[in-house]
Amino acid sequence: MQLFRPLLGNEIILGAVGVLQFDVTLARLKAEYNVDVIDESVDFATARWVTCPDRERLEAFRKANQENLALDAEGNLAYLAASEWRLEFVMEKWPEIAFLKTREHD
Repeated sequence: MQLFRPLLGNEIILGAVGVLQFDVTLARLKAEYNVDVIDESVDFATARWVTCPDRERLEAFRKANQENLALDAEGNLAYLAASEWRLEFVMEKWPEIAFLKTREHD
């Protein structure tokens, strides 16, 4: 599970490997914390953490892709893609940006 806060908007996106993880999380929030959650699906299929040693290039990427960028719970930048095809397309367009499947926690 991973939480993401899109750069644009105020919603929070919960990322999970499968639907069962969502169901379990929603049930636990209700049972353990008495929290009612409104869940809506989003048009993202995959996430990759992004880095680049060139700060100017990373900022250009950030400006060009704001609608698909989010910060994770630790404030790390992530690219949210609607499909694997879209992810591959963006990766080819921005070869100097590293798209990481996993991230080491500090």
